[in-house]
Amino acid sequence: MPEAHVLRPRFGRVLAACVIAICGAAAVTMIVQSPEIGLRALPMLGLLAFAAWAAYWRPSVRIDDDAVSVENIFRTITVPYGNIQRIDTRFALTLFTETQRVTAWSAPAPGRHRLLLAQREQGRHLPESSYLAGTVRPGDLVNSDSGAAAYLVRRRWEQLRDTDMLDTHAGRLHTRVHTGTIIVGVVLLAALAISLFI
Repeated sequence: MPEAHVLRPRFGRVLAACVIAICGAAAVTMIVQSPEIGLRALPMLGLLAFAAWAAYWRPSVRIDDDAVSVENIFRTITVPYGNIQRIDTRFALTLFTETQRVTAWSAPAPGRHRLLLAQREQGRHLPESSYLAGTVRPGDLVNSDSGAAAYLVRRRWEQLRDTDMLDTHAGRLHTRVHTGTIIVGVVLLAALAISLFI
């Protein structure tokens, strides 16, 4: 795997873009029609747009040669392949290690409506560790967010395992808290509270 793969939620990014665009248009319209009301509505619209960005645009799964980085709303967790004991897609891509479970917000399993459109071929030719009792979970289908991420993670994990390059002493998981996201969220919440009482 010569280059990193970064996967982001398809529907989530469309949803976030729509919410941000609606909030922006509402802010401009309200300020033009009534500057006082528009300025009081800015914290609420800003918070909605920021929440859409943080929850649906930013999250990702990054698959590198030596680790998987799961970027969620408030933190990014980097999991070396040697720490991964099991990969699951029941509700979302989930990496199980000896000490914790890391779930990817950006790689949800498909809903029931997507399963109706699934084809048998989408469950074939997957990495060996995808199959449980000869079958795969709906979340492993490669046309879903969880399935696409799981396919790449399992493929790399199996490559390392099969060539005896899986470093089981790769070190601990690395967690980076998104301090900036938390601070901006708190500031916007405080601004909203102030705007409601003025």
